[in-house]
Amino acid sequence: MKKRTMIIAGIVAVVVIIGIFVLPSLFGGKQAAGPEMKTATEDLGIEYFEVPDIEQVYINGVVQPEQAEAFAKDNKMTSTPEIKVKNGDVVEPDTELFTYEDKEVTKEIEVQNNTLSKLATKKQNIYKKWNRAIDTFNKTKEEERNTTGAAIDEQHQAEVDGVDEEIFFSNETIADLSTKQFISTKAKFKGRVSIPEVKDENAPVLRLTSDGLYVAGKVNEKDLMKIAVDQKANLSVVSSGTTVTGKISYIDDNPPEAQANQNQGESTGADSSMSNYNVKLALDSLDGIKNGYHMQATINLGDNKPIEVPKKAIHDQDGKKYVLVNDFGSVIRRDIQVGEEKGENTVVNSGLESADRIVVSSKKEVKEGDLIGEESKESGAAAKE
Repeated sequence: MKKRTMIIAGIVAVVVIIGIFVLPSLFGGKQAAGPEMKTATEDLGIEYFEVPDIEQVYINGVVQPEQAEAFAKDNKMTSTPEIKVKNGDVVEPDTELFTYEDKEVTKEIEVQNNTLSKLATKKQNIYKKWNRAIDTFNKTKEEERNTTGAAIDEQHQAEVDGVDEEIFFSNETIADLSTKQFISTKAKFKGRVSIPEVKDENAPVLRLTSDGLYVAGKVNEKDLMKIAVDQKANLSVVSSGTTVTGKISYIDDNPPEAQANQNQGESTGADSSMSNYNVKLALDSLDGIKNGYHMQATINLGDNKPIEVPKKAIHDQDGKKYVLVNDFGSVIRRDIQVGEEKGENTVVNSGLESADRIVVSSKKEVKEGDLIGEESKESGAAAKE
């Protein structure tokens, strides 16, 4: 009886093992995994707003001042320039910025001043001699005089006139040299002064930059015919995400000469020989924009109808508006500039890209940096409705 019980127990054990390991593999079943093996995507119940998919042209560029000038040192000058302005000063046109002293000219002026001093002494001596001659003439008896008082005056006046002529020439020479003694450099436009802190031999004396800024970018020949002057643009600072609006202010019809010559020598690949053309973009606001910032401009082609985004999709942090976007499964932040409110929606003037999937709401909080996977676009269509 005990043996029979053991046999039954063995059969039951085999059946259990077959049920756990063999049958699931035969019928496509999968072994249950622990929490760390979970692969099912959590249902976040996200509602999306789909930005219309429109054709766009992207222009990458760098912020530059409308006018700028760096004043290099004059190596012909042995003196150190005397700077007449301070770092950060905003100066008007024709303001004296710095001067050089031409030391060779200064030496010539000193020589002329010494000459003037000697001529003044010479003139005084002539007058003394003249006075002595008059005294001698007056003391001499009339019958013993061998000249006349008029002759004495004429002789000494001629000597004084000669010295006065030399004095006049020296003064004229000094006046002419004085215009060359200090070489002054003046501002050609209104701008802000920047004086380098490090005074090495390659550093300029100072720089002058206008307060007005623009974006200098490039567009390739494929997109050149798609854009036009005065076309509106949405611009974003690459480093900070700060967004502003603007427009195209200039398009160069010719590629840079050096690039054109280089392309003529290339013969392999269409992309390698594609020309780029200089483009300038004016900025509607300079808030958060500085000289040297890298920016990307987006030009929407075709219909420029404003994009209206649900209010509840727009967040605010320290006065900055932004939305969260599902970027191929990753949640990213897009800083935006908003316009007027229209019912439950708000007009977004800049910051969005074509076909952006904006998170409107979700069952669980979604934040920047989350990985949420790709979901169907049905919820985005529902948000638009």
